Amino acid sequence: MLHGIVNILLVVWLVLLSPVLKADASAEATSQLRAGIAAFKAGNLNQARDLLESAANLGMQSRALTYNLGVIYYKTDDLQNAKRMFRQLTKTRQRSLAFYNLGLIALAREDEAAARTAFREVVDTNDSDNLTRLAAAQLERLGETAPLPPWQALASLAAGYEDNIGLFPDEAASTIEDSFLESVAAVSGYLYRQDKHGFRLRGQAYAREYDSEDEFNSQLVRLDTHWEYRLGDYRLEAGVGGDKLWYGDKPREERARISTGVSTSACAIAAERARCSLSALAEHVSAAARYDAYDGRHYRLDARYRARLGDWGGGLRYYLDYDDRRNLATEREYFSVSPLGQTLEVSTRYYLIPDLEIGGVLGYRYNFYRTAHRLRIPEGTWIINRVDERLSLSVNADYRINDTFSVVAGWRGLHNDSNIPRYDYKRSTATLGITVLL
Repeated sequence: MLHGIVNILLVVWLVLLSPVLKADASAEATSQLRAGIAAFKAGNLNQARDLLESAANLGMQSRALTYNLGVIYYKTDDLQNAKRMFRQLTKTRQRSLAFYNLGLIALAREDEAAARTAFREVVDTNDSDNLTRLAAAQLERLGETAPLPPWQALASLAAGYEDNIGLFPDEAASTIEDSFLESVAAVSGYLYRQDKHGFRLRGQAYAREYDSEDEFNSQLVRLDTHWEYRLGDYRLEAGVGGDKLWYGDKPREERARISTGVSTSACAIAAERARCSLSALAEHVSAAARYDAYDGRHYRLDARYRARLGDWGGGLRYYLDYDDRRNLATEREYFSVSPLGQTLEVSTRYYLIPDLEIGGVLGYRYNFYRTAHRLRIPEGTWIINRVDERLSLSVNADYRINDTFSVVAGWRGLHNDSNIPRYDYKRSTATLGITVLL
């Protein structure tokens, strides 16, 4: 199959570029080049090689000769010389074509890491739709997610039900429950991308509207920009962004952040296809007057491992949160809203059929509030550092109708166990919706 692709690319090259010869190339060298091309078309590979090498020995310098020699060397299993030829074209306007063929050579040498690097160069350059599609297909065969188009948009609408909206404690006589509509819109794309560099924009909008409990409605708008740099199997990122959150249809807080991270596909443990990442962010939080206890800073360190093997997929995530907020002090009580939190999540998914994916996430979070609470109780004043342990479990299903539409369903349960009883709670949420990917 690879030989067939090379033949197709060779024909394209002959049609478009073989007339581009240097002005000082001798008539004899030009004749040798044309004869070599004719011999290749006739299937006489050894003769074609002799003729093309003869043209090169006569001093001809042309990208067409370099490319065709690379193809001949590849077809005759002289992979080292083939690589040498295509390398000479990586600084020319034909760099995408050169890198694609370098990827084919790496595959022939069973060097998958080098093949991925070469095919990603084609995709990142993005100057030929046909080559980009071919390179994306090769990356998928090598276990990498097909690269996204320069811009992508997603929208979803779901209906759901939640049984403890206000996170009332287990000891409460009753809770607040209600149905809701949930909507998500997201867009991402490259404002600039050249060679290994890129500048990417991501925007998101989220809203949850309850049927009757309007004071719990929430809306979020988020915007992030990232500079990206690819270095072999690694991708480096650095960016800035911000959020604005409304709660109960009134402004609650604004966030401004800086972030950085690194990710790689060279982290497989065995035969799985894997991707790993490590990122860090710092946020400044400005809360509305009634929420000013949340003013301050938030920091996060996030490590992830995701993998797929056959019809199975899964992941492992650990993140550490550090909050430094104003906290809430009244005349007689003090409440900390500045926990040090650690979260571990294990996820899995399985494709029952190619278009139906089911999965789940099991999570555990440990929160330690560094500053002690001071609470009024019948016996007097209770001073205690709050400690929470939260278990979460979610299950979901995603049925892809086509490349644009999917039907999604999910359920998530939370159980928070605190050393302060008023913070014990359970909550369950179920949703059913549709997603549109553009």
